[in-house]
Amino acid sequence: MDAVASRILSARRKRLFGSTPLFEAHRHVAESELTELERQLHCSLPESLRAFMLSAGYGDINAVLSLRKEWFNVIDRGELTGHVIFAQDILGNFYTFSPTDGGIHFVCRSSPEYAFMAEGFDAFLQEFERRAFQLEAWTDSLNALPYHWSV
Repeated sequence: MDAVASRILSARRKRLFGSTPLFEAHRHVAESELTELERQLHCSLPESLRAFMLSAGYGDINAVLSLRKEWFNVIDRGELTGHVIFAQDILGNFYTFSPTDGGIHFVCRSSPEYAFMAEGFDAFLQEFERRAFQLEAWTDSLNALPYHWSV
């Protein structure tokens, strides 16, 4: 497993009283489940996302980014057609990966916009860590483009 993923899985975040794990596990995921998920999505998960899921399972990073089986879905229209949603944040925004190049994109829930975030899941986690897991500040800083859902 990648070093940044190891740090995320072992890190703790401060609370008013004490601390809690940075990654809060929801449910373990097995290799066979990911294989079935890939079959349903008609594409492979990026290797770094697959490795993270096998190590961590479904769960939340810093109580702001949720990785759940329910989020995995293929986008069927607009600029990111074919991309796979893999996560949702506490504001309801989605995070996708491209099955062709692994690129990670942000899709805004409150307005029809999207933005490129990282070359792949590893780079996404590294930047998330570099930004002290402040996801909203990161997404607010992105250069968003209009998303045309009707296309």
